[in-house]
Amino acid sequence: MAIMSAVKNIIEMFEMRNSSELPNGIREGVEKYIKEEESILVTLLCWRAIYRAPRFIDSNTYFRTWFILTSHRIIIARNSSGFKRFRDIALSGISQIFYELEYSKPRITIASPGHEDIIEFPKQVSHHCSGLEEIINEAIGNARVMLQNSPEGEFVHCGACGGRILRRSHYCSECGAKLQYT
Repeated sequence: MAIMSAVKNIIEMFEMRNSSELPNGIREGVEKYIKEEESILVTLLCWRAIYRAPRFIDSNTYFRTWFILTSHRIIIARNSSGFKRFRDIALSGISQIFYELEYSKPRITIASPGHEDIIEFPKQVSHHCSGLEEIINEAIGNARVMLQNSPEGEFVHCGACGGRILRRSHYCSECGAKLQYT
């Protein structure tokens, strides 16, 4: 019995560590994807990420994804050997955010103009969710201040979706398209 209990504790510790640390392939891809002044604040394994788009046909759901909070956006990446982005949510564009983090299966619902994202975390990461609401709210506040302090000339419109984004961005934070500068 004692051996089984010890093995179970070791497995649980390994699962908890792996649910908050990005695999190397994904981490390397994210670090190449984000801007120089952008930093990774939190990473958590998700059980399910649901994207509800303005058109139903564009909506999608992925299981076992990664929630990556940076100083500028929330990135939802697929769980694979390398970085494969599913969603990019600009922090400054979030209109509402609902937290259900005290439950055994924590969840965050994010609303931005015309879009809704639901991020559900597995039970084993629920202990990582304490304090997550404050971290996200602070990051959103900082992103909005940065946006307000940016000169108007620093914004461009994405050629793919028309979203308003900072000129120094490499990718559109709304649709993920690579930006082409002339």
